[in-house]
Amino acid sequence: MNRSWRCSLVPALFSVVLMLSAFLAAACGPTTAPTPAPPASNPASIPGGTLRVGLPFISQPPDPVRGGFQPVQTGVAETLFKLGADLKPEPWLATNARQLDEQTWEITLRQGVKFHNGDLMDATAVKASLDRAGAKSPRAKNLLDISQLEVTDASTVIITTNKPSPILPALLTELSAGIVNAAAAEALGDAFTEKPVLTGPFMVERFQLDKELAVVRHPDYWGTPALLDRVIFLYLPDNNSRVLALQSGDIDIAVNIAPESAATVAADRNLAVRSAPPIYLEFLYLNHQRGPWKDARVRQAVASAIDREGLVKAISQNQAITATGPFPPAMFACPQLRGISFDPSRARVLLAEAGYRDNDGDGIVEKEGQPLAMKLLTYRQRPELPPMAEAIQAALKTVGIKVEVALVEQIDAALRQGDWDGAMYFTTMGISGDPYLNLSQYFNTGGSANFGGYSNPLVDGVTAQLRVAKLRQTREDLACSASQSIVDDVAVVPLLYPNFLFGVSKRVTGFDNPHPFSWYFVDNKMGKK
Repeated sequence: MNRSWRCSLVPALFSVVLMLSAFLAAACGPTTAPTPAPPASNPASIPGGTLRVGLPFISQPPDPVRGGFQPVQTGVAETLFKLGADLKPEPWLATNARQLDEQTWEITLRQGVKFHNGDLMDATAVKASLDRAGAKSPRAKNLLDISQLEVTDASTVIITTNKPSPILPALLTELSAGIVNAAAAEALGDAFTEKPVLTGPFMVERFQLDKELAVVRHPDYWGTPALLDRVIFLYLPDNNSRVLALQSGDIDIAVNIAPESAATVAADRNLAVRSAPPIYLEFLYLNHQRGPWKDARVRQAVASAIDREGLVKAISQNQAITATGPFPPAMFACPQLRGISFDPSRARVLLAEAGYRDNDGDGIVEKEGQPLAMKLLTYRQRPELPPMAEAIQAALKTVGIKVEVALVEQIDAALRQGDWDGAMYFTTMGISGDPYLNLSQYFNTGGSANFGGYSNPLVDGVTAQLRVAKLRQTREDLACSASQSIVDDVAVVPLLYPNFLFGVSKRVTGFDNPHPFSWYFVDNKMGKK
């Protein structure tokens, strides 16, 4: 039975954000999203100005297959579908999706979309872009799992996957699958990476790695042209530098400010704090491939020794809630999920059961003459993580674990090198609005973000079932089952679900309610007084 994507958005569906059953609702005829207002005939007449933004990361070029979240975050890239504020997928460069069978979807494209070089985005261009993403991005290849792309007419693409894919439109929100002009990419070669030809309301003017990205208005944008003439993103990895630049007027928005800076910003009559709700997770990786961390009792001792409520109050200034499992409650509820409580006494018992005792009275437990020590990595781009690492260092010392905190510049690169025992990390757990992607990346054997080397056949099997499960309740039950295994095994140590904070000049308009995902940031509606 054919199923229309638009049918999936009826209000009768479950009101929480896990709405991927949306693609499986009762069938109705395919529809098309309303046609957007045509661009103004004279974009130069639109109120303009330059917005300056301080970012903690400018670590990848703006080509979607290389740039992670930043091409969409900076307003230059768009995907076929995007996540709405309620985390339900909605049309973006596509207008409709219709499921033809378990492995086949018909995608209808928005008409009149032009790339930044003036070329028309049609079905052939979209096919070429998705082919390129599959060839150059392992993440896009594995996630979308496309076996065949077929162009049926100028505005229609048929996507066939290797396995049943009931949530394909949600997966097409994947940022590495942002639509590019693949013909231009082939013609420009390496130059395309730093100045890609995309579809967003802004286009790249210049890019310097770990320095700045400047974008300018796309005059032929398919929607309402951007209010701003230009946006300049500056690399300011240090929180204090971002806040000082905001206070001095050197930047208009400071992205990802520390909780302790929120009161300072809010006290300035020219500034405001904007907050997005907690769909992120701050957690502690443990290296399952190294020494003591292979023992689940030692990992459980670490989890038991950390006071999450204390972290919320002392470090996050109540701009977070404590984490029980991997998924924030804003995504879906697991009412039966049993977390690991703060219990230092239990931590000491677990360490003793694992053979670790303080035989020499120095306060550090040892086994076979080797002290239990952790090299704990952290990074400054998420500003509360370094002080949180120090709080964890003190907590683990009370149960006999010696912790050395190491500050690194590029956390992913440091994690891939493997010379670590624990690592602080911040990520969104709501990519695609569904738990499948994060489970497969962070907790499946060999997952692309499974830096600790965690492996559990049960979790792998549950994730495989989740990939093809159709019913919402089934997907939720599977995700909760996997979450319990992840907690019990201490695959990672969940810490907090933090708010995402922006410091904003009151001259900025169109940014009163930030999207829950920080990557949907700069758009055509943002302006400056």
